[in-house]
Amino acid sequence: MSDRKIPSFPFPWWPRRWRRKPGTGTASAADPAGTTTTPDAAAAAASGPGDESDVLPAPSSTVLFEYLTGCPCEPDKDLRPDELGVLRRIEERIESGESLAAWVPRPPNMLPRLLACLHGTEPSLRDAADLIRVDGTMVVEVVRRANSAGMRHGGPVGGLDQAVVRLGIEGLLRVVGASLARPLFDAGRAPLLARAAPMLWKLSEEKCLLCYQRAPADEVDRFDAYLAGLTHNIGWIGAFRALGGQTPLRAPYSTEFAERLARLAELLFGVSAEQWQLNAALGQLGRALRATPLARSDLPLARVLWHADCEAIHKEFAAEGGNPAASRPSG
Repeated sequence: MSDRKIPSFPFPWWPRRWRRKPGTGTASAADPAGTTTTPDAAAAAASGPGDESDVLPAPSSTVLFEYLTGCPCEPDKDLRPDELGVLRRIEERIESGESLAAWVPRPPNMLPRLLACLHGTEPSLRDAADLIRVDGTMVVEVVRRANSAGMRHGGPVGGLDQAVVRLGIEGLLRVVGASLARPLFDAGRAPLLARAAPMLWKLSEEKCLLCYQRAPADEVDRFDAYLAGLTHNIGWIGAFRALGGQTPLRAPYSTEFAERLARLAELLFGVSAEQWQLNAALGQLGRALRATPLARSDLPLARVLWHADCEAIHKEFAAEGGNPAASRPSG
């Protein structure tokens, strides 16, 4: 067992932008197209296509893995047979076309229905209230949030209809969207998720609102972007559940394993987004991610999601006392 410790804050962030072309990575059984990003490739790549004026430094997938799991990775360690076995298992399931529901939880149907109520030039808060009304727990939460100190602009609201009006569209997205999606980030019996799931949920809450705010600038529908940001990290939930489906791997992990698992987590989200059929935009994003990693996709929704993902992680690391522009550590 190595005595190498997990990097303490500040975490390393790669300040250079990705310029690597598809298919220039190292091919393997778990990555036959060679699309996995290595640390050095990530260092040269980081923002995806388009305008770079507002690009944040992109995090290393290895550092994110260490942050989520609390487990160290060793850059000089070869990919172990048991690690390769896990990667192959996930890849085979992805390529099989079978349902990923055992690993990747499906968002409830109520979520896209709620977004549809709030969508368009004439959103219907009344329809949203009628939809919320069938869930007593959610009604209580909506009224409670409408009466919170930050929302109170007068007397207390006494019912759902008043609460919905007071919260408005963004307020409802925060409360109801979170209530519907939070159970998807349940750790269950997956050992690594006990630590990772709460962190992934926190990042998702931040990411979906960043997507919602950024979308108009990229001519992307706000609600499509919100849904993508809210569900994107479910791919990591699926990856960690897949790891828990057999004899748990033992730390320290190889850096190559963490990098390839990150790409497979992205593919798990993409394939699941197609299978869910929640809306056309999310399905299109899923198909795009199967062909091209998020950071290099030209799809406008993918660009919005990528920038929001970087910003959400940036904020989380900075909140922990880290310096996002910290230099890359030596091995």
